[in-house]
Amino acid sequence: MTESGKPPSTAKYFWRATGYFVVLAVINLVAHGQLGDFLAKSLPSWLATVLESIAYLLGVLALTWVFCRFLDHSSLTDLGLQKRGWFAKLAAGWGLGVLLMLVVFGILVAGNWVTIERAPWQPLDLAAVMMVAVVVGFNEELAFRGYIMQRLGQALGMPLAVAGSSILFGLVHLVNPNATVLGVLSICLSGLLYACAYLVTRSLWLPMGLHMSWNIVQMHILGFPGSGHVRPSILRSITHGPDLVTGGAFGPEGGIVVIGPVLVAIALLLFRYRTTLTKD
Repeated sequence: MTESGKPPSTAKYFWRATGYFVVLAVINLVAHGQLGDFLAKSLPSWLATVLESIAYLLGVLALTWVFCRFLDHSSLTDLGLQKRGWFAKLAAGWGLGVLLMLVVFGILVAGNWVTIERAPWQPLDLAAVMMVAVVVGFNEELAFRGYIMQRLGQALGMPLAVAGSSILFGLVHLVNPNATVLGVLSICLSGLLYACAYLVTRSLWLPMGLHMSWNIVQMHILGFPGSGHVRPSILRSITHGPDLVTGGAFGPEGGIVVIGPVLVAIALLLFRYRTTLTKD
């Protein structure tokens, strides 16, 4: 209760999350639009990719710091970037992401729905796009499971915040190449997976590692399209069979092949979360 006897207002947290999302969208448009186009015209592709990625990283970090520092009077550590145990959590997330994508790949192989080829690649181009995958995993978790979900949690309660931020995370992928309804729903489910990974540890490092390794193994090692994007990779995995299963041009995230493994991972994380609450 406030000094006036009225309950504290929580609407401000909703509007902070909304304002943050709007500025985040502008940063994306500038970094991946005007700046990216300018760099691509004047620099080698790998260097343009690296500089665009650095600009995107710095933009999201600055945005999040400003909102935390001047609106919330908090820090990035409070969002879940704790120093203690960060590497172990990040590594655990990486391991989980690799495992999940290998399970998806195994299902496609077992169903004879994929053909594997060697892909032509250049070391600098491959290193640059892997850096992009790391930055995207960091930025999207800092934004969606960090600032947006946690401020919505203060405004609406954590269950609605988890659902709302996961749906928003899926909807922003509607602009991706070859987006489908099933693909967007699948990415909403991935958002729920990342949210559960945060809740288990109250740290962003676990979902960040999971997000990073999922993208790297999917796009740059196995060579699937990732949410509609095709990038340089070591191998090239070409799917055939029903798009409903394989995801077609959107990649495995657009098919039901991903849904089962992700649901199992969510269930295990929720079980772990409930166990932690019981112990507390």
